Amino acid sequence: MHSARGWARLVAVVVPLTVLGIVGCDEEDAALAPLVDDVPPSVAINSVTSTDTEIEIKASAADFIAVTTLIVELRDPNQLVTEVNLNGDSITLGRLLAVDTTTFAGRVTSANVTVKFLNPFAQATLIDVRVVGIDSQLNEGIAQATVIIGGGGSGGLGTPIVAITSPLPNQTVRDNTLIRVGISASDPTGLAQLNVLLTGLTTVPQADTTRFAVFRTNVDTLLDFFIPSGNLGTLTINAEAINLNSISGFASITVTVAQVIANDVNPPQVSLLVTGGVLRRLDEAPRMETNDSLLFTVTASDNETAITRIGVTYVVSNATTSGTVTQTLFQDSVLNPAISGTVPVTFTLTPQDLPISLFDPGNLPDTLFFEVTGWAFDQATPSNCGATVDVLGTSNSLACTGTGPVLATGLTGGRIDRLIVAGRTIGFAQGSLIADATVDTLRELLLLSDFEFGLVRPFDLRNEVFLNNVPVGSQPWGVFIDNSEDNLLVGNSGGTNISLIDLGPRIPGSVSIVGETERFQTQDLKVFLVEQDFDAFGLEVFPVTFFDFSDRPQFVAQAANGLILFSTKPAAVDRPGTIREYDPVLREIRFFIAYADRKAPGTPQIQVVNADSVFAIEGGRKFVICDHTPGAVQPSGRSCITAADSLGDAEILVAVKAITDGWDVDIFTDLSIPSIGLQDTTFLAASGDREFIALGEGDTPDRAGRIIMYRSATKTISNALQVIDLTGNAEERVFGLALNRDGSLGVARGAKAYFFGPDFIGGPNVLRLLGINDGINTSGTGAALHPDNDQFSFNVSGERLSFLGSDDASVEIVDTRFFEFSRGKILIRDPITGPLKVTRRLPTDPANVIIKLYGITANGVVVIPIRDVDIIPLP
Repeated sequence: MHSARGWARLVAVVVPLTVLGIVGCDEEDAALAPLVDDVPPSVAINSVTSTDTEIEIKASAADFIAVTTLIVELRDPNQLVTEVNLNGDSITLGRLLAVDTTTFAGRVTSANVTVKFLNPFAQATLIDVRVVGIDSQLNEGIAQATVIIGGGGSGGLGTPIVAITSPLPNQTVRDNTLIRVGISASDPTGLAQLNVLLTGLTTVPQADTTRFAVFRTNVDTLLDFFIPSGNLGTLTINAEAINLNSISGFASITVTVAQVIANDVNPPQVSLLVTGGVLRRLDEAPRMETNDSLLFTVTASDNETAITRIGVTYVVSNATTSGTVTQTLFQDSVLNPAISGTVPVTFTLTPQDLPISLFDPGNLPDTLFFEVTGWAFDQATPSNCGATVDVLGTSNSLACTGTGPVLATGLTGGRIDRLIVAGRTIGFAQGSLIADATVDTLRELLLLSDFEFGLVRPFDLRNEVFLNNVPVGSQPWGVFIDNSEDNLLVGNSGGTNISLIDLGPRIPGSVSIVGETERFQTQDLKVFLVEQDFDAFGLEVFPVTFFDFSDRPQFVAQAANGLILFSTKPAAVDRPGTIREYDPVLREIRFFIAYADRKAPGTPQIQVVNADSVFAIEGGRKFVICDHTPGAVQPSGRSCITAADSLGDAEILVAVKAITDGWDVDIFTDLSIPSIGLQDTTFLAASGDREFIALGEGDTPDRAGRIIMYRSATKTISNALQVIDLTGNAEERVFGLALNRDGSLGVARGAKAYFFGPDFIGGPNVLRLLGINDGINTSGTGAALHPDNDQFSFNVSGERLSFLGSDDASVEIVDTRFFEFSRGKILIRDPITGPLKVTRRLPTDPANVIIKLYGITANGVVVIPIRDVDIIPLP
């Protein structure tokens, strides 16, 4: 199977396969080998509609060879199960509710799947819709969406989905009480407004409107409305969600208002659902950070009266070094006035709220054990108590013991365990996509580029809060502190420019960032090919063609010599990325192509790089090369040469122009122009002294990624070191790159950890592979080195540390002298999905913290203190 991680479908092992081959006839009538397809099908969910009893999904899939199977799954995201896919990987998904598998054998296919449920979903329920397309060589494409079924709501992908979660449709509620109206709404384009309208009873408050000032795609809210005494009859509850496109989705239910029933002796019905924590592995409990909330949602209802008190009791145990410690805690909510109908209340508990005798946040990882009971009291005289110990949401009415804490009579609470791991995650705005990060040590800021919102988001390292955003250009990607340490460079990949941001005074946690003061334009560059040929009359001609590349900045760094290096983002299939150098004084840009392949062409030709233009004249019998003097005022600084006799004539004339006019045009005779292009993300990393800048190549067709080192003193680029494992894996990519303080050592994060560097600091700019660690997790993103690591630190154990993000939600620590030696592994809640940065400990950090890591995850910035006890000593 070609995909690194297949879809978790147990049924896929019995799917029939269609094997396609290309058969050709030669002199021996031999058959060619089957066509190799590494590209997964393109899968789309075209629409989803739902009612209380069914969901209809319209899906499609396309593949350039053949789609063999289309699988539509409905899953419950609140109940997790683990399945094993075709690769043997264990993947945790929502519990499978329904599946439809259809077999095809065509390039494009579509399917309409309707799933009906015998029992209506009276309460609004989230359902994950997942569609998997499998092609003839088992590549898998996936599309997914979340819908709400039940609660009187309906909706598709084009309109907001809204549902009323409480009270239940056709439920009886009581006068002279509150009713708690629960509304759930979602829309992938963003929600603008939520309206709730009550009709049917004249004295009931008529409406409530909520407008959303910040971008959000999901909302769950509870609104309380009082029903005065004597207001009986049918009450209609209407909900409207409006998205940012001014499209509305609606839901409506009716309930009956009746008087309280006297002499109530029946206890409330109670359900308890415990959420919070992320299940990463089957052999451990779900993970939480110390400030994460465990959510205990207790829902109670009583058919005769109303609910006056609702709560949760938990018995917490922890096996400490001095023995097992146990403590009983409870939380409750007294409802005055009482609430009738369905009464949901969510209680929260964070590990850091627990007594230090029970849980020490400085001793991580640590496992906590809970026994949980949910309970409620009604309005009867005397009041009745109902309880449940089922933590998965099943309704019960068990007898209760006690008034606080309250327990189910004769039963222990439902068991849950949580693994508390290192790190504290601070979320950024919903919808943000963080492309890069850099640390401003003078101001103690982490500066993040938000690709989606066109912002730089400053994060205060000392107080661990986000400060006011700084607007920049379109789709900002790379960020880098310039040599003055007072400005931030931002590569705007949605345009062709680099923003210069004034960071303001050098005050820790400064909130006085001035903002953008200048924007450098990254002008267009082409590579020209001039060939020697003959026309129909046998006369020599010189046809000219050009090759265009993307000009859109990606990652960026400034060298000690003041020049700015940046990679460009591939803009299209025929416009790959490149590496370029920008002079902010002369405002000049030039290609770096020393890493490109060199091979003798089959026909006489030259390749012209860094020229303003090259074109043929006089029917192609001559060709012209034009350029300008770097830094000269245009157009007076522009000049041209005309080559008439031969390709060599142009080389001589351009060499003269380099001397007389300072041209920077380069002419080659064996340059492979296609090898200049970079097809994926190209990372940049600078040494602490900025003397060296490393460039790491992402996805490359048919060969391993390359690492290239730029040296400031000589303005040269090293030979390319291919990141390649022992078996010659041409699929190896760079997913993280870091250099140490003086450029003597770098690390690239691929399927392995590759350590590289120059022969020696003062020697020629030749790059060497220094070591490999093949014991790390084969997948992950992000790499960092101890900020004090340099050529003299090989005897200092604490400075010989490299940090690598792994997709099993950990940071692996590897020694940078004994490369196969692991120095530790830090478990975190969420895997690093973006940059990983490192700083020295801050003055306010505890004494045992030796270093701080800052990683970007799907949920925010995770701050990871590395303590002395986290580092494994050398043997």
